[in-house]
Amino acid sequence: MADTKRGAHPFAPLVLDDAGLLEDMAATVMRLHSTLMTVGRCYTTDATGDRAALELGCVESVLAGAFCTIFGQSPVDRFADIFDQVTYVAEHMVKDHIFEDGNKRTSLVFALSVLRFAGTPVVLSDSPEPKDNQYYAWIQDLVSSRRTNSELAEELRCGFVAGTGDLSLV
Repeated sequence: MADTKRGAHPFAPLVLDDAGLLEDMAATVMRLHSTLMTVGRCYTTDATGDRAALELGCVESVLAGAFCTIFGQSPVDRFADIFDQVTYVAEHMVKDHIFEDGNKRTSLVFALSVLRFAGTPVVLSDSPEPKDNQYYAWIQDLVSSRRTNSELAEELRCGFVAGTGDLSLV
């Protein structure tokens, strides 16, 4: 079984010090991106050859920086909690502009999926009006650095659906 550890704190960062698990997570991000591009009817297609290898390598690098022990320092030592950890991932995926298109969508959906997987689902306002949509504002603020990562992680904490047991909300 894969090495997926959580600290004693219920919101502790995930530690994924298993190379196979990290590769699986990166492959999942690549499939997520491809699905979002298909659903969104975007102009880009799946990358192939060298471009696909570059994208996968960049995704693996971001994920390793967030979920793996680096130079003896665990993610538990680097991140306040899982909300801080997924904000880091989203920031690096977006600002590194890994994909030709869909970086914000992929980053946001991945961050929310990790939170849901970890039992810390988040619900924000999903208004059809961008100015009232908290998900849209969150990712736009991340890209533009209008708010700090700490402030963005705090918004996710505030949107945490505590004890509902109903993950269909996310």
